[in-house]
Amino acid sequence: MKILTSSKILKTERRPAPVPRVRVKPTTAEIVRAFRRARGYQDIIARIPKAKTVAGWDKGTQVAYFSVCGKSGSAKWLDIWDCDHFDGFTDMQRSINDCRAWFSHNGYTTWGSAQTATGRINCYFNAAVAGDYSCVVQLQSYPAASNAQVECLIDNNSFGPLPFSGTILQPHFSTLSAGGHHFRIRQMSGSFFFLSLTVYRF
Repeated sequence: MKILTSSKILKTERRPAPVPRVRVKPTTAEIVRAFRRARGYQDIIARIPKAKTVAGWDKGTQVAYFSVCGKSGSAKWLDIWDCDHFDGFTDMQRSINDCRAWFSHNGYTTWGSAQTATGRINCYFNAAVAGDYSCVVQLQSYPAASNAQVECLIDNNSFGPLPFSGTILQPHFSTLSAGGHHFRIRQMSGSFFFLSLTVYRF
């Protein structure tokens, strides 16, 4: 055991200001608008015509919903790995109150950040019947004008990189067997908030 002396005051970065709370549960109309802008839209509606309209989504079944502050439907487990607690900005209580989880990347080394991009989210849900499903992920880059990139997967089958800036609503379609399934989000680069995942069956 020894006594250390610290006589040098370390320079520190300015801590970020809290980000205003946003609505984390998207409407069906918002999802359909985002879907129409997504690459591969024509191929999907050729296979699943109901996905073309808001009524088609509403006539389907919303199977599960995941957010930091709650789950519904057949949403079973929400596992969040390597998210960042930055006191006064994204501390645990604020993350629950604001219903989102933050994953940092670059910066804040003077506050002890390791500048990692190792965030992981696992949403486990039950598909009651085999069929076509869409997992709609909602994320928000931070700062809002910055770029971030994640990889989304269903049962470890990758949809490929998903780059975004600001808030994104991105449907991911798959044909699933009956039973439990994992939708996963893996941080690749950039800082972002996880807002929600909504699962539909057509």
